Amino acid sequence: MRRFVKKRSLIFTLIGSSFLFSGVTAHAEEVTESFTLDPMVITATRTEMSVKESPSAVEIVSSKKLEETQAKTLRDALKSALGVNVFNDFQGRSNVSIRGSESRHVLIMVDGKRLGGELSYNSANAWDVDRIRMEDVERVEIIRGPAGALYGSDAMAGVINVITKTPEKNAGSINYEYGWYENGKGAGYKSNVYLQGVEKNVSYKLNAGLNNNRPYMDPAGSGDEMNFYGKEQPISLSVGYKFDNGNQLSADFSRIKEDNQKGSSSVTVMRPGEVWQNKKSTIYNDNKRTDYSLTYKGDDEKQSWIIRAYQSVYDKRYTSQDVTQMFTGGKPGTITVKDPKIDTVKRTLSVIEDGIWEINII
Repeated sequence: MRRFVKKRSLIFTLIGSSFLFSGVTAHAEEVTESFTLDPMVITATRTEMSVKESPSAVEIVSSKKLEETQAKTLRDALKSALGVNVFNDFQGRSNVSIRGSESRHVLIMVDGKRLGGELSYNSANAWDVDRIRMEDVERVEIIRGPAGALYGSDAMAGVINVITKTPEKNAGSINYEYGWYENGKGAGYKSNVYLQGVEKNVSYKLNAGLNNNRPYMDPAGSGDEMNFYGKEQPISLSVGYKFDNGNQLSADFSRIKEDNQKGSSSVTVMRPGEVWQNKKSTIYNDNKRTDYSLTYKGDDEKQSWIIRAYQSVYDKRYTSQDVTQMFTGGKPGTITVKDPKIDTVKRTLSVIEDGIWEINII
């Protein structure tokens, strides 16, 4: 949001009433007129332009709105967005849809950078709306509609671009929250430390957290765990340097590590009232994503440009474990533990990009 103030002199002629004055008096005073330009957006065309000029349907969730709604994660920020729906899949993972699309066709980025994520057919961005917190976010740009020409097939339904803050002063915050489920049992906690600072030409940002959530059991009493639960440890660090000519060089590092699990139970009756078996199946996820980026950008009166290289590496270890126990006459019997099913995935996105565009502001 850019604000300009324009001053102009207006000449007002005050004509006195014939009952008071027979002459004419002229008086000049300076009046200040202010107006606000449309918000600028970069996601729709990869160049900076006003929302009105954008060829796509654009919505901006501003920092003011994030503060008013007390949004903690990207899921919270998207709740009031038009045409955007965040839902849980059959595994309890958060997914995002735009205009009824499949989740795999919605691209989620941070500062224009893609995030390495799930390789599953329908859940390429699973969990990202919960992973991305809002302490360091300036705004969220949402493009509703096809953007495949600019960003590829994973943006066929739209793009969600999270724009982080630019440090302007020394500041910091500490957040801690504890939640409860509807049944009154503890849901776990989320904690976060955010620091930013500027010292002459050097700026920095540090964002670190520790989250731990607990299982929510099926109210019907099936023994199923309705959510993935466990620990999550996100951390990010950004360091920037501003040269005397206004050009900027920045280096960014972030990592998120997750250890979570989800279990389900099933009972098979062999002889009613006498023999049955209880099978417990548990899914374990060991996820880790590491991101690196190096950016150099600058501008003059007519154009801006950027050169950036970044890499996002997503490591996943998936384990499925089945444990079966027999019961005879209500007494526990033999326990059988099957060999676990293990699947490992590593996805690496390496990108080098440059851009130059004209900026014309009247």
